[in-house]
Amino acid sequence: MTFWWSNDNYGQLLQCYALQKYLRDAGHDAYLIRYRNMKRSPLWKRMVKGLNPYLLYKYLLSNIRRNKIILEQSNNNRGFEQFREQYLVQSERVYHSYQELKDSPPQADCYIVGSDQVWNFSFCKEIKNNAVIHAYMLDFGNPNTKRMSYAASWSMDSLSSKLIAEIRPLLQRFSYVSVREEQGLELCRQCGYEDAELVCDPTLLLEAEEYRNLYRSEGVQPPQYKYLLLYMLNNQCDFDIQKVYDFAKQRGLQVVYVTGNGVLDKREKRFATIPEWLSLVDNAEYVVTNSFHCCVFSSLFGTKFGVVRLKGKFAGMNTRLESLFKQLEMEPRWVGDDFAVMDKDYTARPVEKSKRFLELLNATN
Repeated sequence: MTFWWSNDNYGQLLQCYALQKYLRDAGHDAYLIRYRNMKRSPLWKRMVKGLNPYLLYKYLLSNIRRNKIILEQSNNNRGFEQFREQYLVQSERVYHSYQELKDSPPQADCYIVGSDQVWNFSFCKEIKNNAVIHAYMLDFGNPNTKRMSYAASWSMDSLSSKLIAEIRPLLQRFSYVSVREEQGLELCRQCGYEDAELVCDPTLLLEAEEYRNLYRSEGVQPPQYKYLLLYMLNNQCDFDIQKVYDFAKQRGLQVVYVTGNGVLDKREKRFATIPEWLSLVDNAEYVVTNSFHCCVFSSLFGTKFGVVRLKGKFAGMNTRLESLFKQLEMEPRWVGDDFAVMDKDYTARPVEKSKRFLELLNATN
């Protein structure tokens, strides 16, 4: 169980694809549980907000922005739904609530949650009986079904005492816990789980050639000119992307600009399919991004890259990159006012795959 529904976040779909392929190649009948919480706030809460001029103004602005994103996505199909249908084995039904998971749980010998930010509960404002927390802590189905996490990301620096109290008994039901960031080990300890393992992101479980075969099998051809790939998600950062265009111009490169998570601006964009995006990362002269997974694929393909720090409520997500650089034994490749790191060569150490994870999985009856 992981995030799967995006129509413009390449990393989300590829981490799901990678873990499923890794499990199926190892002989397991793995499939995606299509859970997506669609629960709306109670009517009385929405009515109260509607009576507050400030909240009503924010709601209207948010709706206008959401409609613009929907329109842009509908006018520029990136083929994400086709990718899911072609490359992912999925549950027959979509679970729209935690209650649906409890009432009609997916059948399996083992449930696995992860990767991606499945344990980032910073957005959960009401802790008590929070359905999203219980869903991603696999609190459904037969109690005897094995529960495991693979590279679950908290993307938080700390947990409140209320959140710890809610998670602690749920985490004790897991037979194996692994996380993607070092900070996640400490958060697991705070929740009473001492034996968590630090593992690589699932996209690193596959070799670069497997991703190249994916885009080559689709007949994807790279641009016939030298370019810099700029891939930006709609996460807050203090960065002027005009500097990227200036950097590219100095080196005689064109900029191929791809966005995700609903970035809206007036610059010319490329609405790449997932295989096309892989090809763009692989064949770029440079990559500049604020995306964790774009950094992963840049390192897999050996492409020179620089990453933009996130700030504000997104700052805790920088721990993902710090752990990645440490795992790959690379010098951090942050860019800001200084782009010097872009021309530095690097060697990414091949990651070690968890033997413990597969041994415990293979022992599942």
